[in-house]
Amino acid sequence: TLFCATLTLSAQNVTESIINFGKGQISGYLIDVPNADVKMAEAAFRDLMEQKYNLKASKENGFRAYLNQSLAPIGPDNYDLYFLVSEYGKKKNRTTQISFIACSGNLNAITSQNNPETADHIKTFLKQFVKYVEEYNQTQQINALNEEISKLESDKASLEKSQDKLGKQIDKLNKEFDGNKEKISEKENKIKELTNELNKVKRGK
Repeated sequence: TLFCATLTLSAQNVTESIINFGKGQISGYLIDVPNADVKMAEAAFRDLMEQKYNLKASKENGFRAYLNQSLAPIGPDNYDLYFLVSEYGKKKNRTTQISFIACSGNLNAITSQNNPETADHIKTFLKQFVKYVEEYNQTQQINALNEEISKLESDKASLEKSQDKLGKQIDKLNKEFDGNKEKISEKENKIKELTNELNKVKRGK
């Protein structure tokens, strides 16, 4: 488990907790992310932090870290931010969870006790992230479907081009077929003509 003790402080589904961090423990925040697996939740969080807010990522103690950077929803100051996506529960009923740590430097964790205003911003940010996961998942599905449709349209266009080429080849072959048929008919008529002439010659003999 990522935490040893849960504090009584919480904001709806965001819980302040003691989180294992490296060889020690530090105060942070936990939030469950329903209807998303670990892979989806992590991809959404990275997209939010690194694409929407342009934060630069590194890794520290197994967490994805954004060191000495500001995150607009939390506040204008620079923080050291860490997040980790995990899951808990029974094998067939697993729940995805985000562990989030915000420090003002030197692992001085921000909590409701030492910085209530920023802590509230963090909780609001995390709650909004749950909604963002749903939007991100929907966007990914839309992109995947659009990509599949685009590929199918490209394949269709290629087949249509091939079909057009085959049609022209068929037209050419049909013309050749009709031409050969006409020549065969001419040969048959010539054979009949010569055969009749041959029979006449034989009778005359």
